Amino acid sequence: MRLTTLPLRQPAYVESVDWSALSDTDGKRLRELGLCEGASIELLYRAGWLRPGAHACRVGRMTVAMRLAHAQAISVRTGPAPGEGADAA
Repeated sequence: MRLTTLPLRQPAYVESVDWSALSDTDGKRLRELGLCEGASIELLYRAGWLRPGAHACRVGRMTVAMRLAHAQAISVRTGPAPGEGADAA
């Protein structure tokens, strides 16, 4: 599922990021903020609360505001942390 459809305050993990949908500058900035596969993420607010098109989410322990287009480029999954669960050995 995309970050934009994740229920509010639902803990999740970044499954993948469509880096090609982002500019090089925006991609670099998001990587520097810790956005990478496996990172914990939680959607705090949807577009309209901060300003039209903005989403706020927690990446690790940091709160980040991002544009709608950036949130749409992020695929997330809920469930156990990467490396945990029944198939982890």
